[in-house]
Amino acid sequence: MRSWRMIAAGVVLVAAIAVIAFVFGSRDDRITPSIIQSGPERTPAFAFAVGRSGALPTAAIRSRKPVRTDPLLRLRGASRLASKRAIASITRLYRSAFLDPANWRDGTYESLWRDFARAARAQARKDVRVLTVGAAAGEAYDAIVPRPSAISTTVLLDRKGKPAMVLVSARFRALGRRLAGSSNTRFDSTGRFFFQRVGGSWKIVSYDVRRSDERVDKRGAP
Repeated sequence: MRSWRMIAAGVVLVAAIAVIAFVFGSRDDRITPSIIQSGPERTPAFAFAVGRSGALPTAAIRSRKPVRTDPLLRLRGASRLASKRAIASITRLYRSAFLDPANWRDGTYESLWRDFARAARAQARKDVRVLTVGAAAGEAYDAIVPRPSAISTTVLLDRKGKPAMVLVSARFRALGRRLAGSSNTRFDSTGRFFFQRVGGSWKIVSYDVRRSDERVDKRGAP
């Protein structure tokens, strides 16, 4: 029995050596570098700081508390939801117009018009140079990063106390880091947007946007 166990152990050892020799002998000593595909450039995180907002009656409505010096009522229910929807739309608008590399690097802003009503959309397409960073931004900038921006809303109520229109005041700021030269661009857009219900959702029916961009020295820019 002892000799049989020794023979069996020898067979196992020889087999193990053969397997190891096969595995290491068949390996290619060359190391093929792994190919890591870089994903699409991400849009910087951005959110407006929401300032003083409220609801404003356009007709005499019943209120539990008398209105004294401040005509704005607290946002609640449908008015609060309308305000949130409008803020989300303007946030999406500026993110698409200035911060999304998929848009400004190619100079195309097709996703920008989704929050405009039909008539306002036609005008917005004509105002693309005011509403966006521009068609040639990809040739001028290496990156565009957001800066502190603010937004506020006023929800106009109808006779029944339901939201009829949302007025949005926004100031958007960002910094464009130029590829060449000694200066960057500080974008500064101030806009007033008017929302109404169109087809069951809140859409921009009118707007007034003004730009006051300026060049800043790269050494002094944050």
